[in-house]
Amino acid sequence: MNWDAAAAIAEWLGLALVVVSLVYVALQIRQNTDTVKAATELETARLWSEFHGRAAHSPDMVDIWDQGLTDPDSLTPTEKRRFIWFVAEYFYIVENLYRQRHRGYLSRESWEQHENAVAGLLAHPVIQRWWLSGVSPYSDSFRRSVDRARENADHKSWKYSPIAGLGLVA
Repeated sequence: MNWDAAAAIAEWLGLALVVVSLVYVALQIRQNTDTVKAATELETARLWSEFHGRAAHSPDMVDIWDQGLTDPDSLTPTEKRRFIWFVAEYFYIVENLYRQRHRGYLSRESWEQHENAVAGLLAHPVIQRWWLSGVSPYSDSFRRSVDRARENADHKSWKYSPIAGLGLVA
């Protein structure tokens, strides 16, 4: 075998090794992306669990949430502030989900259920006034997304039903 043939074989082997390496790196990136997506979905569940836990473990917050969404005029000024702070916390969680969705880490299905819930909440006059006041520092892109969801709200929008009204609580 001459040196030219040996060099050609070496080039082909080198090329094959580069291709194998690139395939391996692509598989590792895909696996990492899947892991990040799974972790994001799990973190989303944890955030919502904590959010609901704060209401569930605070009897007055459950009542404030129910009254705020069904009869906000019955709330005291302090309760109204607590209600709005709770709504603001909800929207902060949803903004985080919005960012994760746009990074490709949150499934469309997960995002859409929260987008529909936000659109439903924004049909509430008190929450709508709060949102339109701009007092909370959400990103412009999130605000535009929420405003589009609010404008395009349809039958998919979430509507609040107090748990007591569902016959689950005596």
